[in-house]
Order: sequence, then structure tokens, then C-alpha cells
Amino acid sequence: MRGLYQRLKSFIVLIKHYDRYIIAPSYYMEYEHKSSVRIFLEQLYFILRYRDFEPYYFTYGFDRKNMSIREICFSYIVPYYLFQKKVNRLNTINPVYGIFHGRSITADKFYFSIFLNSFGIPTPKVLCFVKGRNIIYMDSKFVNIEGVTDREKLKIFFSMDMDAFAKPSDGQLGNGVFSLQVKNKQIYKNGHIVTLDELLEVILSADYLIQERVYQHPAMSALCSSTLNSIRLQTVMTKEGKVIPFGAGLRIGREGSSVDNWAKGGTFVGIDMQKGRLLENGFLKPQYGTITKRHLDSGVVFKDYEIPFFREAVDLALELHTKMYRCHSVGWDIAITEKGPVFIEGNGLWEISLLQAVHGGLKSFEKYFIV
Repeated sequence: MRGLYQRLKSFIVLIKHYDRYIIAPSYYMEYEHKSSVRIFLEQLYFILRYRDFEPYYFTYGFDRKNMSIREICFSYIVPYYLFQKKVNRLNTINPVYGIFHGRSITADKFYFSIFLNSFGIPTPKVLCFVKGRNIIYMDSKFVNIEGVTDREKLKIFFSMDMDAFAKPSDGQLGNGVFSLQVKNKQIYKNGHIVTLDELLEVILSADYLIQERVYQHPAMSALCSSTLNSIRLQTVMTKEGKVIPFGAGLRIGREGSSVDNWAKGGTFVGIDMQKGRLLENGFLKPQYGTITKRHLDSGVVFKDYEIPFFREAVDLALELHTKMYRCHSVGWDIAITEKGPVFIEGNGLWEISLLQAVHGGLKSFEKYFIV
């Protein structure tokens, strides 16, 4: 009965969003394409077989006429939502450690920073952490005053010069993230002047982490100068305790934006895991476009663009995941500076969609995600 309900629910969503999942623009215009009837029948097949349709049907290029349903199911991890449930379950109820898992370390950016610092792994310096309108941590170089309220301490804190980023400690998809600069007591939020009271209203509205700005390598800045363009790397731990990488891409933002996320208009470009160079195509979220071979603002061509310190970033991620042995899989966000990789975030609930878009089917890795 539950399976029937899920299938019916998926079918209703598919019909409701027909323009998004049946007749959406193709990412591969140079190919012959399937008819809308065939696409509908294949999505219906996914629902009958897996209880859900494939929301990234067009991003993966399944609408190409030469992509048979047999090849799709043989080569790709489908459907998206079913696999995401596996990722979440294995990182929440680890088969080795039972109810004790490491997701809380990656889910909370403050905890994650503490963990990385304990092992000497490069990560942005935390200047302040506010939780529940209370200061949990504040760098002593800014303020160390007894006998005043936390709000007063924050007023003193935000009166001192800084170049930082503010982000919700448990946020995702770049939501709530903004650049924060204070110069001569003038406060700039994403480059716009705001009052101290306006800033405090935002900071005290959620659990906010203030981190020192990371300055990226010139080669990364050349792609887009206004965002910290980060590597997204996935690693998984086998039952034997071995950590393996299974795909990486580069997230590149748009000029004028403060985040590089795909959901905010950024471009995702695959990285050749052996060469550490970008692949040919950059992928945009449907409402922003489809495929581009060069950055829409800087004009930099993606193909064979070298990512500095890529091998070092991968090796450090493997080392770090080994230390985070309670995590089954992790999606790492890694910045590249002139001195090497800096780990921005670890994600216990990461997405397979963009990796399969840039690298093709990753079905061979599904064996590591048997629930």
C-alpha cells in the first residue's frame, strides 16, 4: 500500500510539473531527441520500477535518442531521490556504529571547524559564533570584556575592522550566506552599507558563524573574482574502512554574487580526476541555462583548465575522511589558495546529480551504498 501511495504521489508531481520533467529544454541540442511521449513513458517506467521519476532526466541527457532505457538503468544511479535516501540513511545510521554517527560533525559548521583545527587541517578561521542569540565563541583578539551583555559584545565586535563571511551554522545551498566587511566602523553586507542594528537583526535571527575570508589562488579567481570557487569532491568509506574518491567538480559563481552554488546560478564543471583539469562542459541549473563551454562572465574556456593543488586536495580529503570514520560518505567543499587546499565544508547529505551530469553514469559506485 505504501509503495502504491508513493508511486501515485510521484505520478501526480510528474504531471503537475510536465514542463520541467517531460518537455524541458535539452542540455544536448546537437543530438537527436526523443519525443515527449517516449520521455513520459520512460519517466513512468522509473515510477513503476523505482517508485519515483528522475528529476535530472534532462541534465543527464536522457532525452538523447541514443540513450536507451536499458543503458540508463545499467550505467546511471537512478532515480535521484531514492539514492539520496540511501546517502542520508547510511550517514545517519551507520551499519558499523549503529546510532552513533558523524553527520553532526559535518552538519554543524562550528563543530566541523573545531574538528579540522584539532588535526591541523586548513580551514577558515572562526571569528565568532552566535547560537540562540548567545555568543558561543568569539576570538579573544576582538573583544574580551566581562560584565556586558552578548549584544553589547557584538556591537563592539562589529565595530572592529574585519574581512569575513557570515553563514548559518547548519545552512545549505548557500542560503543566508553573505560577505561581511567592516572598515573604519562602516559595515558592508555583500558590498552594501548596512547599519549595525540591521546587521544584528540578521545575525541574531539564526545560528550564525563568522569566518575570516579565504583568498583564493589567482588561477581560481580568474574564473570568477567575486566568489570563492570551490572543488566539490565526493568520498566514500568501504566496509573494510578504505576511503575512495569517486568524482569531483568545480563550482564557479557569477560575478557580483557572493556564493558559488549551482542553486544560486553558479556553473558546475567536471574535473578529470587523473589530470586535475576541467572537462569541457559547464552545467547550469535549468532556470539559468543548460551547458556552457566557457564562463558566462569571465569568458574563460573550461576544457583543460588546470586546478592548482588538486592532487593535494584529494589526498587531504582521503586523510580527513579516514579520521571521520563514523561518516559513510562525504561531499567536500574545498577552496584553493596560493598555499594549497583549504577545507570549507563537509556535507553528510550531498547530491549525486551534478557528479553524474559531468562525469556520466556512476552506477559502478552504487555497490558502496547498499542499505
